Amino acid sequence: MITFIVKETDHVDETFECNATETLLDLKKKIIAHYHLNCKYIDIISNVERPIRVMGKFNFDKGLQPRTLDNYQFNRFGIDERTIPITFEEENDVVPFVKKSTVKNGTASKYVPPNGQSLKEEDPVFNINSKLDFPSL
Repeated sequence: MITFIVKETDHVDETFECNATETLLDLKKKIIAHYHLNCKYIDIISNVERPIRVMGKFNFDKGLQPRTLDNYQFNRFGIDERTIPITFEEENDVVPFVKKSTVKNGTASKYVPPNGQSLKEEDPVFNINSKLDFPSL
């Protein structure tokens, strides 16, 4: 369980607990709902004394947390069983990027180059009696 303490001058310090399968975006949604903010997105600013670094995991540095890490679960960071003080800033012009789930069936996972994505694969139709399809040798 990871504990985040939101330290704001306008508000009383609030505690948010997250499990390892939640994401930074889930935490942001909890904060927006709890404080009844009018924005759709917030930026998290970490106030840890020193960066949290664990071999093979994402770093949790002091300062503004990158938006690119929003969709990763907390088990990908080295912050298990820690208490992290944070603040937030409201952002009105940012729409969060939600990662789509991947479909792994036969055709969806096949690579198609950008110029060939709109082309449909059709079986060729030949007329066995046509001189155009089968010219004489």
